[in-house]
Amino acid sequence: MTIGDIIYRSARVIAWVVTHLVCRYRVSGLQHVPATGPLLIAANHLSWYDPLILGVVLPRRVWFFTRQEIFHWPVVGGLCLLTGQIPVQRGASDRAALERALACLRKGQAVMIFPEGTVERQEQMLPARTGAAMLALRSGATILPIAHTGTRRILRSLRSWFPRVCIEIGAPFTPRLPEGVARKAALRDVTEEIMERIAAMMPPDERGAYADGLPEKRGSDVSC
Repeated sequence: MTIGDIIYRSARVIAWVVTHLVCRYRVSGLQHVPATGPLLIAANHLSWYDPLILGVVLPRRVWFFTRQEIFHWPVVGGLCLLTGQIPVQRGASDRAALERALACLRKGQAVMIFPEGTVERQEQMLPARTGAAMLALRSGATILPIAHTGTRRILRSLRSWFPRVCIEIGAPFTPRLPEGVARKAALRDVTEEIMERIAAMMPPDERGAYADGLPEKRGSDVSC
């Protein structure tokens, strides 16, 4: 066990306490999380609390894409640096960040990515970028889709204090590059598959850009 592993575990305990002070959450599908092997975790993005809560509930250590400026924050920046999180430039195609994530996956580690790349204020899914598809196809990693609701309401106002957060972990899958399709189009196809799997676990009124063509979700724990 490395120093980074020890610090990550300690920070996770603190994060567990913090999350239980600001919200109540329910998780389903933990049995879908592979115990070993390269894993690319793809989730919808609602709030900066998302990495905190998802890092707490997932049983594996996770490497996150983290905005470059966060590394300069007191305490938090130091934790990101010591635990080896992946710095990324917001609003740009950051090749260095993608290569670092690929290196993590090739070591059999778990990397989390929010394919939308930003947060939608109206709690609606946005069209995703192709970075997750590229990482999955180049590394051969298994993709773990996660859908969640409620994190946008955390600490928004006294009226919404202690909101319910619902997290549903979908079945893992390994995408394949479609034959006879140009690479750019293939990346878009794989991206659509990732996001549609996430959207299928979301309440219909929160699927946003991925609302069309998906069946109603029945009995989904994410809408608890």
